[in-house]
Amino acid sequence: MQRLRLQANLLRFDPASAPPVRWEDPWTVWVGPVRFFVLESRPGRLQVRLAERLLEVEWDTPLHAYLKRVTPPQRSVAQERELRAPMPGLVREVRVQVGQTVTPTTPVLVLEAMKMENLLFAPAEGQVAEILVAAGQPVEKGALLLRLA
Repeated sequence: MQRLRLQANLLRFDPASAPPVRWEDPWTVWVGPVRFFVLESRPGRLQVRLAERLLEVEWDTPLHAYLKRVTPPQRSVAQERELRAPMPGLVREVRVQVGQTVTPTTPVLVLEAMKMENLLFAPAEGQVAEILVAAGQPVEKGALLLRLA
């Protein structure tokens, strides 16, 4: 996993010139024109997936206004055990079975969207409790794909 550390220089930092941050949902954030899928978040730190690369982004700034802009919405415990479709598409392949043990690095589904195949990973460590889709099934953004026990 690649680590990025952002540090604001108080003499040069202007929150107004920082890129706009927009949360599409608890899993997807836009920073300027770039879309990131959030895997894990803690105060001052995000784990994101960008173009099949894992990035851990940390920031260090005393400017509370800026921190409020980049603090992600809270996920419930139930949401952390669920995998939802990040975009509308067609399920091409289900790579796990009910009862199988998975980690956040385990590929669980292949979702085709706009003629591109996107590999989706387990949302957390655990056992697959329920798979709610099958290969060839179309899904909408936010559709529940699988649940961990």
